[in-house]
Amino acid sequence: MSAGRRIAWFALSLLLAFLASLPLWLHLPEPKSALAIGTASCVSGCEETSPVRLPLSWRERGGQAEYRVEFSLEQRPSQPLYVFIPVLKQRAGIWLAGRQIADSGTQALMTGVTSGSTMLAPLPADDLLEGVNALHITLQAAGLTRGYLSKVYVGTADQLAPYYRLRTFLLEHLRLMVLAAQLLACVAVLVTWIYRPRDELFGWMSLLLVVSLLSYASLLADLLPRVSSLLPYALMLNTATGFILMIIALLVNGSRPPPWLKACAAAVPGACVLLALSGMASPYAIVLAIGTPILVLAPLATLAISAWGALAGKVKEAWLLLVPLALLCMATLHDGAVAAMWLDGPVYIAFYYRQAIIIAIAVILARRLGISLLRLDGANAHLKQRLAQREQELARLHEEERHETMQRVRSEERQRLTADLHDGLSGHLASIIALAEREHSPFIESSARDALDDLRAVIHSLDIGDRELAAALSGLRERLERQLKRMGIALDWSTAHLPEISGVTPTHALNVLRIVQEAITNAAKHGPAAHIRVSGKAGLLGQAVIVIDNDGEPFLRGCGSGLRNMRRRAIQLGGSVRIEALADGTRVTLTLPRRLPDPPRHAGQPA
Repeated sequence: MSAGRRIAWFALSLLLAFLASLPLWLHLPEPKSALAIGTASCVSGCEETSPVRLPLSWRERGGQAEYRVEFSLEQRPSQPLYVFIPVLKQRAGIWLAGRQIADSGTQALMTGVTSGSTMLAPLPADDLLEGVNALHITLQAAGLTRGYLSKVYVGTADQLAPYYRLRTFLLEHLRLMVLAAQLLACVAVLVTWIYRPRDELFGWMSLLLVVSLLSYASLLADLLPRVSSLLPYALMLNTATGFILMIIALLVNGSRPPPWLKACAAAVPGACVLLALSGMASPYAIVLAIGTPILVLAPLATLAISAWGALAGKVKEAWLLLVPLALLCMATLHDGAVAAMWLDGPVYIAFYYRQAIIIAIAVILARRLGISLLRLDGANAHLKQRLAQREQELARLHEEERHETMQRVRSEERQRLTADLHDGLSGHLASIIALAEREHSPFIESSARDALDDLRAVIHSLDIGDRELAAALSGLRERLERQLKRMGIALDWSTAHLPEISGVTPTHALNVLRIVQEAITNAAKHGPAAHIRVSGKAGLLGQAVIVIDNDGEPFLRGCGSGLRNMRRRAIQLGGSVRIEALADGTRVTLTLPRRLPDPPRHAGQPA
């Protein structure tokens, strides 16, 4: 990571730490225009001497007390007045002129042991007097916590409602939002773990989110009264989250948690529950003596593990846990001091900061899933590339096999035809030539020899393969030289510069030989030529060009059928034939492409 990115991450971490630590030192605004009551008189159940200053906290856990607060009105109010208690703990009732006007237990959504609540109640106008008015406030706290009463304010709805809504949102609605967020995160991680059961980190994350839901039992105690008796046991089981948090930090660092630490995650909560059920100690005492120290010290140990992984192990994911763990440590130290009554505070704030850990876990989860998807995409791309290569290789092998099969079939067919022609028609022509020589019939002998030479050209073309046109032309040259020599015609043959032609089949070779042979035959027959020259070269566009020149008379007329056959064969070859008269003879130019076209397939012919 570059220095600039490290500075940016450090600055962002400081900003997040500053914003998250605001509840530790920033106080919520108080109504300025309303009447503030800062003292109260103890009526019953109080340890303090009267008068007492507000806000106040009891010295002992649990109990019930009644306080009297007074305020003065110069005249009967023209607008309805309200009494506002910003924060109280845990349940309060308000009486005016001997009549109860409010009970937080029936108004607040949740008044669990870990929460504070707020209260806004209307003051009946008929019971208000000009001069001094007295409010009696009864305050009740559970055995695990101590009571708390903030300053009391009296004013109109416009003066008090905004402050009441703010505290209602923070103390009740936000807690439900936190609970909903954790439930959503719990479902997401559980589903991920189901599909990735081999990843141990996701399993412990799921267990952490599930077990930590037990801490919300105090919030549900007022919604479900039967939960109240089980609340201390839920808090005992919740101590497992401290050990699970350390296990997760070790897994994030890439280390294997020791077996004893895994065992503590189940053994310590189980021992606390068994100790409480045995009656050897009260459940609340066990929570305070065992559960609270574990929940305070475990985040500190987890912070040390993550700091070691981030700084010494260079683990990127460990950095994601540092800031949330640091904030959680501050919050748990605050709550531990409140639980130990070393610090006055109406609200336990670790409940809020725990969500920072959940967010960090969600980020780690998303990061790991993102990395897995990137690796999966890379693997898919690699597999697609390998598959494409394999398909190309298979296509090449298939083409080679098809070509070899066709070549084998062609070779077998050539051998069969060659044998049939050689043993059959060639033998008959040889017999005709022998009889013509005995009978002294020159015309029959010449015709039979021409037929035999033509048959040999056909037989020779059957043995021509791809790129072997030069060999076919060489064979034609040998046959024509003997014939032309008997006729007294000189033959000059030079095809060394003819470009190589591919796609040659026996049919292609025979067509080329027929065209060249027809041009030479016409020169000898219609010329009559005394000298014939055959040359091969490359054309201006790279084509293969065969030129047949002779010094005889032009044969543009008188051989129409032969010229039509030459042009037809040239078209089948994908080329062209041009015949032109020269000052001293005739020129035939055969132009062929470098690759000859595939022969047309007939019905029933295999691909």
